[in-house]
Amino acid sequence: MDEARRERALAQRSAFVLITTVPADRWSAAALLAEYKGQVHMERHFHFLKDPLFVDALFVKKPERLEALGYVLLGACLLYSLAERRVLTRPTGHALIRHLQGVHIGRDVTTGARVIALPTIYHPTLQAILEALHMPPTVFTEPPVRAGPL
Repeated sequence: MDEARRERALAQRSAFVLITTVPADRWSAAALLAEYKGQVHMERHFHFLKDPLFVDALFVKKPERLEALGYVLLGACLLYSLAERRVLTRPTGHALIRHLQGVHIGRDVTTGARVIALPTIYHPTLQAILEALHMPPTVFTEPPVRAGPL
């Protein structure tokens, strides 16, 4: 292929078309494209929903239950994203979950109270995570107080 033809082919392959109803005076083309491409961060949270190994294992009898399950999964993705934004400077929820997997709840043999059973070396990390999430350590050991009847 000659150089000019190769350049044209490359330019054609590298074109990106994004159609929107957003007015041009509200968002520039570059800002709109950056916003669109930024969605990849959210999309990576939904990859498990598209995985046949996960989706094929689910069975619900009624469409209402499927809809409810969808809302639960969306809520889980939202909480995951919020935790990433609050806790980590370079978000990776996987790292956050790895730290929290080691948290086990046990009972104090003398008082019977629930306690966090975690090697003391991990206590500063857990404390930093909980502070970033604005949650007390009792979130693991005490049930939430409800304001009134559901």
